Amino acid sequence: MFSPARGKLGKGKGAGLHIPAPASPALVPHASPHKHSPVSLRGSPSPLFPWSSASPIPPRVSASPEGEEKTSSDGKEPVLVSNFPQQLRNSFFERPASRTDPGIHGGMDGKSCLSWVIHGNTLYVWNHLNSHTVQGCAVLTIPTHLSAWPGMADSNFSEDWLVCLVGWPAEDQNDLSFVKACKSAGVVMCHRRTLAVAYWPDVFKDGDTAVVTLGPGYHVEGTSTPASEENRRRSSSGWTGSSGGPGGELLNSLLASEIPGGAAQSCVVIAARSNGELWRYDCCPLGITREQISRDVGARQDVGLIAFNSSCTRSMVWRFPADKPQQGMRQLLLLTASELECWNIELGPAGKATQVWVFNILGNPDTQKDLAGQKQVWLLDLQVDDSGNFFTVLVASFSKDRLNSSSFMQYSILTFFDNNPPHGDVVRKAPLQVILPKARVEEEDVLYSMRLRIGGKPVGSAVILAGDGTATIACYSGGSLKLYQFDLAWGAGKVLDASVVPVLEEVEGSWLVLTEKSGIWAVPERAIIFGGVEPPERSLSRRSSSRDDPAKEERQRDSAAIRSTAESGGLDNRAPRSIAQRPLHDEEAEAIVGRMFQQYLSTGRVDSAREKLERAGAFEREVEMNIFARTSRVIVDTLAKHWVAGGAGSAAIMAAVSSQLIEKQRRHQQYLNFLSISSCHEELQAKQRGAMHAIMEHGEKLAAMVQLRELHNVKAQARAPISGTFTGSVSLENVEVSGALWDTVLLVGEKARRNNVMLMDREKSEVFYTRVSELEEFYACIQQHATSIIGQEQPVRTQAERLCELAEATTSAIKAAARYKDAQSSWYPSPEALTPWYCQPTVRSGLSKIASLILDLKAEASVSVPSLMPKLVSWLEVVTDVLLDGYAGAITAKVEREEEYRGLQMEYWSRRDTLLSALQRHAKEVADASVQYLHDEGTAEQQRRSVLQKMYPSLVTIARRHAGYQTLYNICSDLKDMDQLRDLMRESMGFREGRFSHYVFNQLYETKKYSTLLQFGQEFQQELEVFLQEHIHLRWLHEIFMQQYASACSTLHSLALSPSVGEEERSEKVFVKRRRVKDKIRERRRLLYLAKLSALAGGELAGGDKISKIDANININVIQEVAHEKGIVSDDVLSPLQLIESFFKSGDRDLVVRAFEVFAYAGDSFRASNRSLLEAAWLHAADQDNWASMKDVSEELGWSDEQYWLTLQASLLCQISTKCYSKGASYYGSPFQDFLPLFESNRTEEDHPSIIKSESSATSVETILRQHKDFSDAGEAMLTALRIGVSGDSLDDKELDLEPMLDI
Repeated sequence: MFSPARGKLGKGKGAGLHIPAPASPALVPHASPHKHSPVSLRGSPSPLFPWSSASPIPPRVSASPEGEEKTSSDGKEPVLVSNFPQQLRNSFFERPASRTDPGIHGGMDGKSCLSWVIHGNTLYVWNHLNSHTVQGCAVLTIPTHLSAWPGMADSNFSEDWLVCLVGWPAEDQNDLSFVKACKSAGVVMCHRRTLAVAYWPDVFKDGDTAVVTLGPGYHVEGTSTPASEENRRRSSSGWTGSSGGPGGELLNSLLASEIPGGAAQSCVVIAARSNGELWRYDCCPLGITREQISRDVGARQDVGLIAFNSSCTRSMVWRFPADKPQQGMRQLLLLTASELECWNIELGPAGKATQVWVFNILGNPDTQKDLAGQKQVWLLDLQVDDSGNFFTVLVASFSKDRLNSSSFMQYSILTFFDNNPPHGDVVRKAPLQVILPKARVEEEDVLYSMRLRIGGKPVGSAVILAGDGTATIACYSGGSLKLYQFDLAWGAGKVLDASVVPVLEEVEGSWLVLTEKSGIWAVPERAIIFGGVEPPERSLSRRSSSRDDPAKEERQRDSAAIRSTAESGGLDNRAPRSIAQRPLHDEEAEAIVGRMFQQYLSTGRVDSAREKLERAGAFEREVEMNIFARTSRVIVDTLAKHWVAGGAGSAAIMAAVSSQLIEKQRRHQQYLNFLSISSCHEELQAKQRGAMHAIMEHGEKLAAMVQLRELHNVKAQARAPISGTFTGSVSLENVEVSGALWDTVLLVGEKARRNNVMLMDREKSEVFYTRVSELEEFYACIQQHATSIIGQEQPVRTQAERLCELAEATTSAIKAAARYKDAQSSWYPSPEALTPWYCQPTVRSGLSKIASLILDLKAEASVSVPSLMPKLVSWLEVVTDVLLDGYAGAITAKVEREEEYRGLQMEYWSRRDTLLSALQRHAKEVADASVQYLHDEGTAEQQRRSVLQKMYPSLVTIARRHAGYQTLYNICSDLKDMDQLRDLMRESMGFREGRFSHYVFNQLYETKKYSTLLQFGQEFQQELEVFLQEHIHLRWLHEIFMQQYASACSTLHSLALSPSVGEEERSEKVFVKRRRVKDKIRERRRLLYLAKLSALAGGELAGGDKISKIDANININVIQEVAHEKGIVSDDVLSPLQLIESFFKSGDRDLVVRAFEVFAYAGDSFRASNRSLLEAAWLHAADQDNWASMKDVSEELGWSDEQYWLTLQASLLCQISTKCYSKGASYYGSPFQDFLPLFESNRTEEDHPSIIKSESSATSVETILRQHKDFSDAGEAMLTALRIGVSGDSLDDKELDLEPMLDI
């Protein structure tokens, strides 16, 4: 309804609304958050309300969802309540929007806190205040067979259904917390055309989404009335309207109510059709019955303010909440075209519906007094408060201004009160409250798309929802009406519905809005109070705004500077009310600018203009609200004073338009000279860059408009011989004006005329070429109507000609603006943070539409008319160049303003890659076609390369400017031109996306061209080093190639110990070939030896710490290999701790000894951090020999010293002592003796000060062994085995004298 309201502006007087007598004025009485119609009808037409290109409201910038935690906590911005459920988001991803996709439709139920959305053929229902409820989101498949009806035209599937939710009562009736999830709810869907119904009794019941259906009704055509026939005749379609008004005889309201005390999960559903018919459905899990409610729907003529069928329904609501039953029935309020009807609906099976009372709203004397002077009145929607006694009606009325005979719409709210409920003694509660005094005239289908919601904070506020997806909140603040437009800076799509946060004790909560793209948002009370603005004088719809630019909104609305030029008299003879409300210094500044400019035009001199303007405050306003910018806009938008006779395409009008454009260019240049001579230009450049930029953009648009006019002349002359044979001066005059450009001009001109009643008597083409500052509308029209402009029903050749004409028009206009900018560069301010007009979303969307259509038509023409391909591709290349420049400029401005740009950047990259890839594919197709009859491979390759070399240069130029890495790499690969590839890699393009060299490296890596990749190391050493940080399997080769042996040693050492050694990682391709599992250990050993060689090559000495560590890892690898051959461990890289634990669990004596070798090679830090494990290892080693049995056997058999020696020498304690404590022991780090001595007699602080201290109580191996269970009996033998091992002597070298060893 409203186009985006984006901030605050200077206040003007209110619209003359009546404020009720109490101290706290309220727009509407206290209302329920859930007493609204559950379905909002969404039509395509845009409505009318305040903020558009003519509105003075600057934009309101909100934080993006990604940065919502950074949003100010002062409550002045909308707050994200919940995102869409994951199931719905997945559906968006799996079924992205297309050109014919009508989008999604949805609604909210305030009482149950449930929201629903239809996407495709699926209905999603979830709790919008508690996204973490147990039941989550209900996903319901809509039975498509219910919408099939013989002879019915195809329609948007989701728009054909009305949805109503029924919350079943909870077990705990005393729980009033609104955050409690609705544990049980039913869903009713009714087809708007066929009256078919689908009913889900309990959508949140686990594993049960059974649906009960009732097929189409037999009377779907309804009753034809004179009113409906009149509505059909009056309904029209076009750019500013849509089909499907009230004469469509569709369902427009649906209500449901549970049946208290009835069967479980049973409900009564009431449906209303636009022709006045009422239908009742009784739904339960066992079935559905349908019955038409008897009601007079004949054509009744009222003596009030309307003269059409007053029985047509507009809206329905339940009068009282469901928790206030009255003897098994509920009262229904039905709003018709002129009356308010009250019905009693019996909720039992086969219950009756009886009319209780009727109140004629438009026939009421008070209402007629309020609406006196209105030509026609429409009652649009009805809402009721919690008490059921206050009725609020949204009203639209049509009127004419007696001063200038202009037509306008007025939007108001009527409030009524029932003095004798429930029998009905309805009186007006307060005078008519005007929301918008003067708005654009709209078609009826636009009016009927509006919906009213009441009950939120601020108290007395109301939300008006419109068919174009806008939501506007109206409330009183500071004694005047304020309007607040919900809008997010990054685009939330349409607003599907609104509700209120339910709170306890019947106090209204904040407003909630369900958006099309960004989930559910809450609008705090402070945001409405501080962000609301007073209604403007005239409003346009969202569609009329060419871009979300507050400056443009101001310059379209404000006509105060008209008095500054002599040419302005024909534009508007009535000064808007807002002019008198602007600050006095604005009036003075405008007058001074006008006088000084006129003085300059007549005398060529200015007298102290700058000083006078500074005193008047002319330099205080920003951007296009600046006095100088507004004056510039008046110059370029001025209409000709005198009327020119002739039709829309007459030569007289076209000649007048051309001459007027040239005159505007001359006058605008004079205005620039005036700014320079008066020294205002310097002030604007220094302090008002935005205003000066806007002034220069007016010159750019003038140049672009002149270019369009010249192009149209050229096209018209080219068609002259085709249209007929003409001679003399009459030939051009009688040529039938046609073509895509001309059709677009007429469409834009027609839209401008509809938006401004003062232009209705002007020719469409004259209006288009006059409204220079609104050139963006040209691109907006193409974006919306390009398909119909080119005529998809026409032959392919005709479509191609018209599409190329549009491409030429759109791109030549922007190029003309760029030429103007180059020629006038000295006039421009510094461009930082300023977005040119041709970089705006509207312009980009128009160009994107043309590019998409060219791609589609190219695919069709390649089969049917191949001769059209060169022309289509040529224009596609031009459009691509201009479009990508627009994206680049927009992103640059966002970055300089420190705004979020990632989303736009992703869109830019996607467009770039799509278009450049299409252009490259075409070049390759042409090259392949040129060699298809050549049989010699050498000749064919040479011919193919020659063709590509001719076609690629222009594509390379575009790709270089926009960092099209994929295209550039493919081009160099196709041409096999490594020199060009190296030249491109040396450029610093694409700084934010990453250098092109990095992209090339990655492509070579992905395609396993490792040798080519490493050859770039010498020229791009630093870049390749950065790239190989993530690819360790290749980095060591590059380091050896660069003779960085120390780095290569570290890389190889790390690679050898990494888990992925010897195999290809799944996440990336590696250089080392994939080997069988058993080769991993050998591969690790190879890498360790390479690391050792690299260290030696780098100057490391044998025996140094680095080489010793590598040797230790080699030894550990050998130990693991032995264990792997025994099947104890895998060949994956295992830590020393893992190896030791595996060895102890194996039960293998040899591996127990190997475990101590691992201790030896693991280093000091490992031994210190695992001291307890080492102590346990000694005890475990002692357990490997049966010491008690050894003693008994030796005593029983009387062993000799030799036998005793040999037995002890074979024990594990002896072997471990030899491996770790003998003179030939091998280890890494400090000796074992320094860490853990063998005997207590060896441990003295004086002799061994380097013994590492520990918290453990064990100070030697002897101390550890004393804990063994057999030490008391075989301790001497254990210690003797240790002494034999540490001595390292064999039996042949030692005289058998064990007495000294046994002496403890």
